[in-house]
Amino acid sequence: MLHALTSSGFFAQEHAQTAPSTPQPPAEVLFDIGPMPVTNSILTAWVVIAIIVLLAFFSTRSMKTIPSGAQNIWELIVEWWVGISEQTMGRRRGRRFMPLVATAFLFILFSNWFGTLPIGYLFFRNAEGLEVPIFRSSNSDLNVTAAMAILIIVIAEFYELRSLGLPGYLKGLLIPNPMRWLEIFTRPLSLSFRLFGNIFAGEVLLVTMLGVAPYVMFVFIGIELFVGVIQALIFSMLSLVFLSIATVHEEAHARPDAHESIESEISTASHGQPF
Repeated sequence: MLHALTSSGFFAQEHAQTAPSTPQPPAEVLFDIGPMPVTNSILTAWVVIAIIVLLAFFSTRSMKTIPSGAQNIWELIVEWWVGISEQTMGRRRGRRFMPLVATAFLFILFSNWFGTLPIGYLFFRNAEGLEVPIFRSSNSDLNVTAAMAILIIVIAEFYELRSLGLPGYLKGLLIPNPMRWLEIFTRPLSLSFRLFGNIFAGEVLLVTMLGVAPYVMFVFIGIELFVGVIQALIFSMLSLVFLSIATVHEEAHARPDAHESIESEISTASHGQPF
């Protein structure tokens, strides 16, 4: 991959007219499926989902008691997230939300890493006659990151409604409490813009350095791979914290004789993790 990127960088210097242009915030439309436009970021998301599903299927179709190879890697990921979830939320709630958070982590991670591949030279002529890149990191599109963030917050609010009951939930909204309303709107903004900004900036950096210093691209690729892991962790950990805070009352009702108070558990969920 590094050799291909270096060769592509040399080609970009010699033939600038065919080099990929600097990415723009709006994702480019490739084609339409009925009334729904399909952008290159959405196509990339479909490809990433297919890759994850196929990897999971072929890695676990012949499960063994003593794991080895790809099965060992998947079990390591699952055990790692089970441990983090149980440490943050307790055993019962942690195992309930672990699949959601781990899936978000894998999708974001694979999408971030997919954007570091030398895919900028693959073009498609859309219905308007414009040549646009076929693939683009899903998380460099604000629509994708916003959709994931809104989904997480909606799920958190739903479980908070279920744990508090309708009267308790409405009480928290209707009694003058500007911080409650503020967190409802700032949480999805924080999740979506942080992920979008870091990944989009990384794509711009890679394209820029491909034309300026292609022979040191491996340095910037390594940085972007690391940033991809960190951003996937941040999004997933914050989602886990939001879900933990939303369901902390449910845990208290389920264990009325618990030694820890609601306030201490909220403090653990909010400050117990480095992100």
